[in-house]
Amino acid sequence: MAKLSFKNVNKIYTNNVQAVFDFNLDINDKEFVVFVGPSGCGKSTTLRMVAGLEEITSGEIYIDDVLVNDVPPKDRNIAMVFQNYALYPHMTVFDNMAFSLQLRKELFPVYEIQDQEGFEKEVEQIEEEFAQKQKEGVAALKAKKAIKEEIKDFTYRNRLSREMAIAEAREKYKVRVMTFDHDKVAELEKQLREDITEERKEEILKEIENVKATLDKPAFEYRRYSKNEIAEKVVSVARTIGLEQYLKRKPAALSGGQRQRVALGRAIVRNPKVFLMDEPLSNLDAKLRVQMRTEIAKLHQDLGVTIIYVTHDQTEAMTMADKIVCMKDGYIQQIGTPRELFNTPSNLFVAGFIGSPSMNFIPGKFDGKSFVFDEENIKIDLDKAHIELLKDYVDKELILGVRPENILVDGDKSKDHLSNAFALTCDISELLGNELIIHNYVGETKVLVKTSMVDDLNTGDVKEYRLDLDRIHFFDKETTDRIK
Repeated sequence: MAKLSFKNVNKIYTNNVQAVFDFNLDINDKEFVVFVGPSGCGKSTTLRMVAGLEEITSGEIYIDDVLVNDVPPKDRNIAMVFQNYALYPHMTVFDNMAFSLQLRKELFPVYEIQDQEGFEKEVEQIEEEFAQKQKEGVAALKAKKAIKEEIKDFTYRNRLSREMAIAEAREKYKVRVMTFDHDKVAELEKQLREDITEERKEEILKEIENVKATLDKPAFEYRRYSKNEIAEKVVSVARTIGLEQYLKRKPAALSGGQRQRVALGRAIVRNPKVFLMDEPLSNLDAKLRVQMRTEIAKLHQDLGVTIIYVTHDQTEAMTMADKIVCMKDGYIQQIGTPRELFNTPSNLFVAGFIGSPSMNFIPGKFDGKSFVFDEENIKIDLDKAHIELLKDYVDKELILGVRPENILVDGDKSKDHLSNAFALTCDISELLGNELIIHNYVGETKVLVKTSMVDDLNTGDVKEYRLDLDRIHFFDKETTDRIK
């Protein structure tokens, strides 16, 4: 596949609105990178600059160490999967997936059949086998009183399977065609056109003859894909993504998830260097999004491809990414693995954006030994490590960050390093099956607790809690950066 590099990339539109500021990033080969952030943060704009659909105002983008700023989109060898699928409604699934291959010209190695008689005999056996399969299959469908469309679908799939079987047989019998060094001959012929002696001309002609007699270079030809090659690639990909039985259908006869798989398949058949995915799951319902997340992650593992995936859904980012790029207002806020962004967020924005429910932010002051919640005068005694961390912030306003699952009901022994107990009054509770989300307030600041230790809690009920001191963060109120 490919590696990518962004160097000081900026995007300014004609109305002087800057969408992306000084974007720097390196993406390794076969890495799954997710750009995540709220609407308008510049993630889709950055993706479109990679695709060549948006001009780069300044900076450089490299694909496999090749500068692509001025390379047309069709020559970048990338494939894009859009939010709205972008399928041709009048074409079948097969034709949608095959369309880019029908237009594309590539450099192909040249092969020839080594044992023509053996190949033809095997093809004859395949034809007989599939003819019998067609006869028996149609008879079985008619016996079940199947409609014409079912019989047509069966015939279509059987024909494609036959073509795949013939292609597999061809692989066994074909050998590479070797040729002479054309570049060397061209170089020698160029010398013949120069002002040289007859003796030198004879030497060159003899050398050309020798080069042409040495067949040690693989032969290539620049051409379009053949029908058999297209069928082989499309059927192979359709099997991988579970679409083989739908190849004859049109998009209108497919579900949302199936249409998205067609869009993915259309990208995969091209075997591009980089896959670009722009919020591909946002049009699907919640259950289907979970299923497609798993399928895309598995495809990445199976194909070993480089993927840049854009989403505003932090759950998609956390579950699929090797590396997350969290963005806000055109700036990169943090780059790291999902675990790094979750456990060690760089600032208040990342801490609040990553995680569900989002992190609690409680304003207060450090008095030298404890963190004091301003609005309720609740004191959290800190350990030596946190006291040392906050030594420059005595009597200064800070923000304590703690995730709902890291506020434990008093009596929960699942963690060892806990704070002193403090009481909160329940405002409302939400039951999530095996867990309860408890909404509390410290003054006007909402504090959520996520626990499986309490089955039910009513409005006005008071409960004592402790913080997991290994999982709390402190943020500078002015800079919003995490104190570390």
